Amino acid sequence: MPNHPLSLMTFRIFLCLIFIPLLSFAQRTVPEHGGKWVHDEANVLSEATKSELEKILKAERDSTSNQIAVLIIPSLDGDAFEDYSLRVAEKWKLGQKDRDNGVLLLISINDKLVRIETGYGLEGVLTDALSSRINRNEIAPHFRQGDFDGGVKAGVMAIIQSIKGEYVNDAPPTTQKRKRKSSPLFTLLVILVIIILAAKRRGGGGGGGWSSRGGWIGPIGGGGFGSSSGSWGSGSDFGGGGGFGGGGSSDSW
Repeated sequence: MPNHPLSLMTFRIFLCLIFIPLLSFAQRTVPEHGGKWVHDEANVLSEATKSELEKILKAERDSTSNQIAVLIIPSLDGDAFEDYSLRVAEKWKLGQKDRDNGVLLLISINDKLVRIETGYGLEGVLTDALSSRINRNEIAPHFRQGDFDGGVKAGVMAIIQSIKGEYVNDAPPTTQKRKRKSSPLFTLLVILVIIILAAKRRGGGGGGGWSSRGGWIGPIGGGGFGSSSGSWGSGSDFGGGGGFGGGGSSDSW
């Protein structure tokens, strides 16, 4: 590789132009919230069920301020389930900022996976073990019969009951909890870092690098590439965005 600073700079820019599009394609798109709390991207729910669930979730928000949302997708398209779930919860800003009381029920039809993503503030009542019981004992039996309306309604009601301390289904899970899979995004990032470090070692420094916040700082000026999260306007009933740390459970049916 050429050691000239300009050539090294050009090479790094070339790497970014190649890998940044690859990283974006490795992630499944998160739909806009749009003021809906039940998103059926796979079209498996009846209109009556979606309307009923919207009313149930609104009543829960009005009475407790807890914000529960449902997202059903056709497939993960190779994305990591837990990573995608967190991205949805954070983009939709579920829960109030000072209470972290959001919950996401995520379902991937073709992958036969269901996950309850729990905000920090509700992890004490909607525990990982309890989330797994809900997935396996309330949702999965309906799904195995092709009854998605019944499974989603049962799951939502069990989540609400669990938060209130009223869920009493003590049947143990029938199988072990699904292990977290590594994300293609992480693998690509590791490869990119290795290539850039190797180029920097050969070129003797200079020309940009990774910032402390994880974004690429280009060789010209101080700009960089990084993630950002938007917020909903004042007309919505969002609480400002609660925190999520991966609490909950991913299970199959």
